[in-house]
Amino acid sequence: MKTIRCIAIVILLSTLLTGCWGTREIEHMIYVNTLGVDYVKDKVVVYIQMVNFGGIAKKEPGQSQQQKTFIGKGEGDAFDTAIFNLYASSPQRIVWSNIKTVVFTEDALKHGLIDQVLDVWDRYYEYRYTVWAMATKEPLEQVLNTSSTSELSAIYSQLNSPMRSYEQSSVIAPLYMYKLIWKWKEKGETVHLPYLVIIGGWTDNKKPSPNISMAGVCFLDHQKFRSCLPTQDILGLRWLEKKTIRTSLVVKGEKKIKAMMVMNNIKSSIRPRLVNGKPVFDFKVSMQGTLPQLSTSLHRQQLEMQAAKEIKSQIMDTYLTGLAKDIDVYGLSAKLYRSMPKEWQELSNKRQLKLDQGSIGIITVKVNLISGGISKMR
Repeated sequence: MKTIRCIAIVILLSTLLTGCWGTREIEHMIYVNTLGVDYVKDKVVVYIQMVNFGGIAKKEPGQSQQQKTFIGKGEGDAFDTAIFNLYASSPQRIVWSNIKTVVFTEDALKHGLIDQVLDVWDRYYEYRYTVWAMATKEPLEQVLNTSSTSELSAIYSQLNSPMRSYEQSSVIAPLYMYKLIWKWKEKGETVHLPYLVIIGGWTDNKKPSPNISMAGVCFLDHQKFRSCLPTQDILGLRWLEKKTIRTSLVVKGEKKIKAMMVMNNIKSSIRPRLVNGKPVFDFKVSMQGTLPQLSTSLHRQQLEMQAAKEIKSQIMDTYLTGLAKDIDVYGLSAKLYRSMPKEWQELSNKRQLKLDQGSIGIITVKVNLISGGISKMR
């Protein structure tokens, strides 16, 4: 009887154990690294870039890492239809939980595909909100096929790890998907969607090796696409961006560069007030700086004043450039909505605040040079 009882107990306990019959090997699934969304000839076109685990794994000394890029493509009348048409041509199950970046083309933005993508994103359990959102004017297939340099995996490229280069040179701030969703739906907010271009300048064994770089920002507000502006037209944005870590400033004379400064510890605020019933916004920016290059004999105080003057000019030029294209570059409407919601309701027209050149009040910039050749200055 004891033997029978022992056998019965073992059988009962074995039924409680979980098994691995339903698992799939990692090489039998397609892990999406980057998703591209385009709009071509009244069709939604989606591209997926497959992650290359071989480029991540450690190799033996002297063994090169073979970089391979796999791109899938599907199209349909809607975003979800295009995804299911992509499933039909896939040799294995497609897994979305590893996705790093979503890239929209300018045509996709103009035709309102963000609404379709966000609707599907909210419903399907595999999608995550901590992915990067970007835009591009380049052909998507070329962007996704651009290999990273130094035999690095695509995961470590500026497309999928933008913060690595942003920490060293903060000009165009990367944007997470959850922030895109928040600003897309929030009253008065302006979405700053960074856009990518393919650039040259890099070589691999004397052969051209194109690379990806952030080259500007696409602006969206009131759930509509406005326009895309290149980096040189929006240099003022970095001084008001909370994520700015380290950025350079060139102080120029009439014919030559006077100094090059590296700014950090940047703090900024925008405060609205009413003047004769119209909203006016005061800007306050402070920062510390180092001085790696100095080509003139100026006192420290003079350099700080000239740097502050240049920063004020960049802030105002960026605002006026956006104003000419009906873009609320600094999200001033949202600032007024949060500080004075009642006044915002009265002053806004169809949820859009009317801005003009007089909407900018006092711009206060304080620069404090703390190191980098200060002791050598007269």
